[in-house]
Amino acid sequence: MCSQRTYVILGVVGVIITVAVVLTLPLKGTFIRRCKGFKKYDCENLWSVFQQAYVGKDPCNVPTEAYDPLIATAPFKPACNRHFTKKRECFLTLEKTLLGSVLRALTWCGEEGSSETFTSGCPDWRKCENNPVDSFWRSASAAFADVACGDVTAVLDGSIETPFDPKSIFGSIELKRFKSPRVRSLKIVLVSQKKAV
Repeated sequence: MCSQRTYVILGVVGVIITVAVVLTLPLKGTFIRRCKGFKKYDCENLWSVFQQAYVGKDPCNVPTEAYDPLIATAPFKPACNRHFTKKRECFLTLEKTLLGSVLRALTWCGEEGSSETFTSGCPDWRKCENNPVDSFWRSASAAFADVACGDVTAVLDGSIETPFDPKSIFGSIELKRFKSPRVRSLKIVLVSQKKAV
């Protein structure tokens, strides 16, 4: 016969396992669901490769290179000189690619010594530069810019005081990777609100 103490210990273990599963499931579910919208990818494998970048690591020490295997598993494809048709949009943005779409507006991190994925309590750029989310976007932006070709268009926010910030991802990473003759021209489109600053 089991003692009451055994039930309490088993109950605590059950709660810990449940909490760990609950923390990972919403992110994994969103990741897999979004991934399945893109054909020909093994979404479970992609999730596994994605987790290898940050799980078990200090959330303030995830370098951009940690995402190299993920980007190699789902590489960006050149889309040179895209033209408008009824079936396609005029511009291809990072957020419309597999990785950009899957991870858009999500937060994730790991913890040193843990095999779990967390979606809350994760550091942002104000706390540390090499956090998992910012490192992913810097890495993805570099890889995306590396395949840009032909006539490239960049859209900047003209409603802010300084639309071009050399410290932004565009200014510090993407722009520096546009090389001739692969990139033939760069057009800057300034989008502003009716009441400009």
